[in-house]
Amino acid sequence: MKKRFPHKDKVLLVNITRLGDMLQATPTVAGMKLENPNCKISVVVEKQFESVCRLIPHIDEVISIDLSMTVRALTREGEGIVDAYEYLSDFVNELRSRKFDYCLNMSSSAYTAMLLQLVGIKRNGGWTSDEEGYRVIESEWARLFATSVFHQNRQFNSLNLVDVFRCSADVERHPDHLVIDVPEKDMEYARQMLADAKFTNRGPIISIQAGASQGKRQWAPENFVKLINLLLNKLHARVVLIGSAKEMNIIQPIKDGCNSENVFVAAGKTDIAQLAGILKQSSLLITGDTGPMHIAAAVKTPVLSMFLASAFGYETGPYGKDNLVLQPIIGCGPCNPNKSCARPDCHFHLEAEAVAALTEMRLNGPVHSIPENLVDPRKVIVFNTCFDQYGFYHQTHLTPAKYDQLDPYRTAYRKLWLDDLGGYDVGTSGSGSLLRTAPDLGNDLTKVIDCANEGVRLIGELERLVKDIASPPLLLGKVNDELTELDRQIEQVGYHIPWLGPLTRMFVFAKENISGTEALELASQMAGVYSDLGRRCRKLGTYLNN
Repeated sequence: MKKRFPHKDKVLLVNITRLGDMLQATPTVAGMKLENPNCKISVVVEKQFESVCRLIPHIDEVISIDLSMTVRALTREGEGIVDAYEYLSDFVNELRSRKFDYCLNMSSSAYTAMLLQLVGIKRNGGWTSDEEGYRVIESEWARLFATSVFHQNRQFNSLNLVDVFRCSADVERHPDHLVIDVPEKDMEYARQMLADAKFTNRGPIISIQAGASQGKRQWAPENFVKLINLLLNKLHARVVLIGSAKEMNIIQPIKDGCNSENVFVAAGKTDIAQLAGILKQSSLLITGDTGPMHIAAAVKTPVLSMFLASAFGYETGPYGKDNLVLQPIIGCGPCNPNKSCARPDCHFHLEAEAVAALTEMRLNGPVHSIPENLVDPRKVIVFNTCFDQYGFYHQTHLTPAKYDQLDPYRTAYRKLWLDDLGGYDVGTSGSGSLLRTAPDLGNDLTKVIDCANEGVRLIGELERLVKDIASPPLLLGKVNDELTELDRQIEQVGYHIPWLGPLTRMFVFAKENISGTEALELASQMAGVYSDLGRRCRKLGTYLNN
């Protein structure tokens, strides 16, 4: 694997905002320690998630920031603004005093980028900002993250975000699962809670997370009622409804609809560590793309996960072996996470009977094939999770791959990024005869390659003019205008030809990260950006054609 900063001594990891994000950072944290056993890892996290970090091994120090207090202070204006400034100023000075030699910022927010610019750590693997406050993405892997979550590009990505961030930190050795330590007192709390549930069934304990971060990601309560009744009757299951207290408006109708002593509500009765204890004693978790899904993966409990609406299994699927991922096939999916949905057709593609059958199969062991008639492969893809030969999370089709029309593109892009960014020898076999289904493939790629070549030519002309002090300013302006128009054309290609979007968006991010003030140095960097675009186009063409 190609590495920018293999050696690390004092590491700062910034991952402020969500439980799932912190858990998904654990292979990176563990990997840093594997590759640099003597390094010290400090984590900056929002105050409310401080306790979660204390469950994660290999973290040497947790530094909490009270963003809520800062926001409250700012709303007071006047003295409140002064209080917020003094708090953040002291926080920055405290981080400076630690003299970190490396930082991975896993948060793409503007305020964390500015915070790190003020701290002044020289080596970075994620987001920071320049002296004028513009965000800078230091690592090409982090640029790939920004590229892959750009809405229309998501469907062409097959790299899990855990691996993308891991590679942003130059980590190659890592555990093949998320990592969390569950204290014995919390395990005992969970054991006692399950004992007090007074189940009459003796079948497997199946935990169910019905809530989700957005309503459009929540499978309807009536679907869960139907599913649970099937599990109770056929498997004699003991069902535990987990979640937070604020999700009781979803959970209580499920409990009432089942009307069984073998459905127990644990929601609102556990903290994170106690929930981990419940999940560790469960035979399976059924869930959407949620924080509990990542906790289950960390305690190695099998997961059956339904990726609805904006959730996309390749991006954030349960990081571990032999979990099941259900991804509906729908023209608008995965949809924009920032927009509501008035017609969630993807929900109707998942049927309780199929979910129950898959649950039974997974309880009997890893699932490597399923009956042909279990699901309609034109409506839903069923995946089994695994790791490829390079140690990257992957999903293998249990339904026929021929119905997954974007799979050839995802396969080709996966090879491209592992080859071009990671330096792995991925070979040229595997994608099949895509040209027969996309006859304009060569022409579309050729357009971008021609633009890249023209960019290199124009940069060469610009360098010649800059070196010649007698060059007319009008000629310099003309070349600059031609480059501006060329860049616009490249970006437009990505908008109008979706499968080229990842290439052109990587180009845009690379261009935005050019820095410096000396004209020839800036031109040299830009020439490299055009060369990268052309090279990646040619590689993608190779992988699509083989």
